[in-house]
Amino acid sequence: MEVQARIARELPSGADPTDAQFRLLVESVTDYAIFLLDSEGRVTSWNAGAERIKGYGAAEILGRHISVFYPTEERTAGAPQRLLDAAAREGRVSAQGWRLRKDASRFWADVVITALRDGEGELTGFAKVTRDMTRARLAEERLRDSEARLIAFTEHSPAAMYLKDVAGNYRFANRQFLSRHGLRREQVLGRRDEDIFPGSQVPSPAASDAEVMARRATCEFEQTMRTAEGERVHMIVKFPVFDATGGVVGVGGVSTDITQRKATEQQLLEQRTLLSESQTLAGVGSWEWEPGTGRLAWSEEMFGIYGLSRRDFAPNFDAYLARVHPEDRQMSATVLARALAEGRSFVHEERVLRPDGSERTVRTHGEIVRDAHGRALKLVAACLDVTEQRHAEQALRAAAEELQSLTRRLVQVEEAERRRIAGELHDRVGQNLSALNINLEIALGALGDAPLPEARARLHDALSLVELTLQTLENVMADLRPPLLEEYGLGAALGWYVQEFARRAGLEVKLEDLAREHTRRLPRDAAVALFRIAQEALTNVAKHAGANRALLRLEAAERGVSLTVRDDGRGFNPASPSRPGRLGMTTMKERATAAGGSLALESVPDKGTTLTAHVPF
Repeated sequence: MEVQARIARELPSGADPTDAQFRLLVESVTDYAIFLLDSEGRVTSWNAGAERIKGYGAAEILGRHISVFYPTEERTAGAPQRLLDAAAREGRVSAQGWRLRKDASRFWADVVITALRDGEGELTGFAKVTRDMTRARLAEERLRDSEARLIAFTEHSPAAMYLKDVAGNYRFANRQFLSRHGLRREQVLGRRDEDIFPGSQVPSPAASDAEVMARRATCEFEQTMRTAEGERVHMIVKFPVFDATGGVVGVGGVSTDITQRKATEQQLLEQRTLLSESQTLAGVGSWEWEPGTGRLAWSEEMFGIYGLSRRDFAPNFDAYLARVHPEDRQMSATVLARALAEGRSFVHEERVLRPDGSERTVRTHGEIVRDAHGRALKLVAACLDVTEQRHAEQALRAAAEELQSLTRRLVQVEEAERRRIAGELHDRVGQNLSALNINLEIALGALGDAPLPEARARLHDALSLVELTLQTLENVMADLRPPLLEEYGLGAALGWYVQEFARRAGLEVKLEDLAREHTRRLPRDAAVALFRIAQEALTNVAKHAGANRALLRLEAAERGVSLTVRDDGRGFNPASPSRPGRLGMTTMKERATAAGGSLALESVPDKGTTLTAHVPF
């Protein structure tokens, strides 16, 4: 310390520290506290520097012991006296530590105490020089803390970090660097790349180091190298290290293992390629919309659906809406806004207009993508051109409506033909057979008891055949046009038919008429429809059900009458395309629909079948 050296020069052994020369020296120094102590350690002089550093005026401190400058713990430990004893013994002692100002605040002091002796070598006192080093100490502490944080950062970083000097010698390498290459610190520090790594890996690091120092700029590149974990791909960032004058003194490097990222990128690329090819094959497009940034991204197939090219059209929300049919535009915007507001998926169809004026129908299925906090980030959607499908559906509906109309017409024609045939049989065949029956009876009576047994036998046989034919004809006419239905209503007609059907089919069939008064109010077409449905249902039971019993029930329903036909047969799956009686079911449905009603079917394999028809008043 310069001041201590001057004091040593100006105060040779035996000098008087109170002479003018010494006082001049002391008073000229303001950055140091310089004062004298007697042999007991009491203050005998006080300079301006001491007053500035310690806060005491000369009148306040003269005669007081130097222990006043020491913290309580050091006074208790006897530190002030130990320093005086050491200075008396060795001639000079230096120390650093915390000292107290007048206001009890602390500062870090650098202290030198010099023993003063007279010409005979007797101790006469001490000269003490104190310098306030608080700022320097705090700066050193900050530097140490900064270095500690830097070391902690580099040691815990997943990236490998290192520093080299201009000669290529490693000056620093963090734990990740050592671990990655399977090295110890002493194998790296002070050595060059060619001393550490295989020869094939040396040229690339050396060349990039030279480039960084020559360009005085950062460079970034990928490098594949063999490590303790095998061959890995690294992203390396190298940068020049400058000294205080701006000169390049070395190279720093940060190496990040991106092997997994490269593999993921490759997988993502393959998946995107596969997705693009799949979308092309399936005719499905996709898009992403980020409302916050306004970014709208279309897949390649989207341009094909809209009849646009990527070169001539830049997707954005307004441009997309401009391509939507004017009648659908508001609804499309509302659907997207509602999906974002409510945070839910959506399915929407809209018409879009191509540049050539053609119109396409597009079905969009959208989903909301959220962040970790559940906030909506963007919309992703898949689009399918369903124009041909809609055309096919329209054509199918038209064909179905035409078929339904034709079926209704056939039912009406069938019923009309039944009535016509029944009338013809009654008016012509029935009357003729009745006349023939009368003539045969007259002829048989005219014979009397004449001995013509063979003729009488033949006449009796002919009469029996005519009566049997008349009975059969009546049954056929009743089946074609039930007289009971016309005269007594649906309940009576079904009672007669159930009885005849049970006799012919050999089944136990029961009728429950719970709507006797209501059936009289049914229009003729509705009553005929229920009667024919019952006929067809029982026919299906006899042909396909394998049942032992069947039940028919007529019930009053709201503003109409319901007919239920239930059997205990084998049942079937109604959804099966090969189910029995499909044609009969179609006819029954058409009859119910033509009467303004409906038909329902329930069936379970091995648990029978239930058919319910409803017609209104």
